[in-house]
Amino acid sequence: MKQFKESPIDIDTFDQSYFNQESDVVYALPPESFTSEAFFQFELNAVWKREWICVGHVSTIENVGDFFTFEIGDESLFAIRTRDGSVNVLSNVCRHRNMLLLEKSGNTRRIRCPLHAWIYNMEGELVSAPGLTDAANEEFDPKKVCLPKLKSEIWEGFIFINFDENATPISNRLGKLAVQLKNYDMANLKSAEPLKLESFDWNWKIFNDECYHCSYLHASSWGSMYATRPELVDEDVEFNDLENGIVSYNLISEHIDAAPTHTGKILQPHIETLTEQERTQLTYVTIAPNLLLVAMPDKVKYFLWLSKSAGVSTYGVSWMYPKTTLALETFRENYDKEHDDLFPVMVEDLFAWKRSFMGMKSSTATRGRLTNNEKVIKRLQNWLIDKYRLEDRLAKNQSANFLEVVNS
Repeated sequence: MKQFKESPIDIDTFDQSYFNQESDVVYALPPESFTSEAFFQFELNAVWKREWICVGHVSTIENVGDFFTFEIGDESLFAIRTRDGSVNVLSNVCRHRNMLLLEKSGNTRRIRCPLHAWIYNMEGELVSAPGLTDAANEEFDPKKVCLPKLKSEIWEGFIFINFDENATPISNRLGKLAVQLKNYDMANLKSAEPLKLESFDWNWKIFNDECYHCSYLHASSWGSMYATRPELVDEDVEFNDLENGIVSYNLISEHIDAAPTHTGKILQPHIETLTEQERTQLTYVTIAPNLLLVAMPDKVKYFLWLSKSAGVSTYGVSWMYPKTTLALETFRENYDKEHDDLFPVMVEDLFAWKRSFMGMKSSTATRGRLTNNEKVIKRLQNWLIDKYRLEDRLAKNQSANFLEVVNS
């Protein structure tokens, strides 16, 4: 039976951070919800072990045996392309002595433990265990040994996992969004380079996206290439669907095919299936808790982050294009130019994320009031707090039921 956890922070503390129609007064989440390891363990149960989590895109494991590894909390996992073309997500922990099996990414037809050479196939089934499967041992049945497999689904090319076997299909949650973004044909886009998750020393919620900071932190970088005045940021777009953890905004372009490059325009051909409206905006869609899509006239970027501990997260970004764009002789040159154009923006973000987390650990850290230009954060906070409240309530009910049984 699943064990629920009570919040180590009084759950009523989050009321100040919850947006409702009766008041515009909303405060940021308490700093300890970012810095406390005890709260992180609660959050693992409330969010990461209950919700659908994006872990990558199928284009990074196109061939049979392609795999990549990743971590969520203390769980080490890997995704692998199987012989029938499907994707399995399996525990990366050997069933013998708990040795981690695979590292980083690569290609393999058999998963071999480096410690004692136990071998598993791409379904996670044990194939060979030296000293057991090669000896007359009637008590050992390799068919009963298998790497735990996580519930996983593919949505528009993105690989989602869920630790909860009873979770409803991800398509139930994201079906409407798939229709809204159909012109971008994300399932058939391909990354120029594989997603690379890098480790950073701050809490995962730091990555939650908004554009209130764009006109300030990025004034001379992004702002010199693409206008982000408050009137050009629309936070009330049709993509918003808070019940399903979808929070969105549009940056309204001043001309068709605008982009944050040194030319002010896209450097690659626009996606042919887009409408004129789609070519005059940049659409930012957060699928809580850990995926940000940025739909642009020529590509779709995705930003993905995973949580290791209260103060350690992994984060990466990949840019996906139509295959016809990737085949152009001019693609790499223009791709590199755009990377160079946007490099200062990423440096500024890393600077802000690091120093924000440092400030949260201070004894003087506080909960600032959110502005009317931070609807994205208000909505994301609501989604999170709903998860916190549910977990805390289930834990209290579980404790009460246990005491009732003990005292009966």
